[in-house]
Amino acid sequence: MSFLKKPLLDEQLEAGIHGDFDRAWQIAEELARISPGCNRAAFNRAWYEMRRGDLLKGLQLLDCGRWVKAFGDAPLPTQKPIYRNENLNDKHLLLCSEGGLGDEIINVRFAKDFSERGAKVTVTCDNSLKSVFSRVEGVSAVVGHRAAPDVYHDYWVPGMSAAHVLGYQYEMLSGLPYLSSDESVREKWADYFARKFSNRERPRIGLRFYGNPQFAHDPYRRFSAEDLKQAVSPHPWINLQKEESDLELATWEDTLAVMEQLDLVITSCTSVAHASAALGKETWVMIPLLPYYVWALPGKRSPWYRSVRLFRQTQFGRWDDVFSEIKQSLAERYSEKFAEKKIFL
Repeated sequence: MSFLKKPLLDEQLEAGIHGDFDRAWQIAEELARISPGCNRAAFNRAWYEMRRGDLLKGLQLLDCGRWVKAFGDAPLPTQKPIYRNENLNDKHLLLCSEGGLGDEIINVRFAKDFSERGAKVTVTCDNSLKSVFSRVEGVSAVVGHRAAPDVYHDYWVPGMSAAHVLGYQYEMLSGLPYLSSDESVREKWADYFARKFSNRERPRIGLRFYGNPQFAHDPYRRFSAEDLKQAVSPHPWINLQKEESDLELATWEDTLAVMEQLDLVITSCTSVAHASAALGKETWVMIPLLPYYVWALPGKRSPWYRSVRLFRQTQFGRWDDVFSEIKQSLAERYSEKFAEKKIFL
């Protein structure tokens, strides 16, 4: 990378993280003029194209990040081609999930699109999600990532490029639910909630405070768990942080079934946020000034999920106004006469 590009890329990232999107866009325009072949600059520009309303252009530019290892996973070791709008009747297509667990959940929805084009769709995913993804409409079979190269296929698609391959714009996203919980696990947790939290006049609110600390931008989405608890108080809440919860959330099946019993999930931008939203559960997501690309379009709602409401940070490093907005929104949503000071886990 030349000395001309690196300072501008650094300045652009700094501007975006601090919410100076006008300056970041100016840099994107400048880089497009002086370094039109720079994949990193194209990848950075993707978020701003999405913010400006052009999802497909943004998705195309995101794929440039693959060349600088900023997007997606290593390509599948196969001689078969990536799907490029060929006839899929009676063909086998391998949809290769990639990225974090949240990315896998975001993009499994597109199995339905390929199935509707005539393909038999096999999805690769993290082992923890295999049973969950087996119930997604359009999925014929599910395998773990390691088994992917041995699965017969005529075409394959990197999961995080599925929307790009399909030519999606924002208005084409239905935002409808596509995940479901296992019936037997759901019945187990429904019985548990009926016994332990039988008063249905009280809201059942689930909280998730943080996600994978290995994610590069994790520091920017972190906030004080205690401050969120105070914002939710005096309403009762349930801890969805698997590592800390008194509930035995041993598998994704348990987590999904528990969320089915809740009225509302409040979370940072984590895989739980996407799982809850994909279930169709009302989900409030707290996001930093420079959020993940699925939240790039301004506003409180997202075309990706109809059930999501976004609570956006407005000051770098501070979440005070977000907590205040959550507290006020809960007061409006649930009558104070049903709220209790007791917090349960």
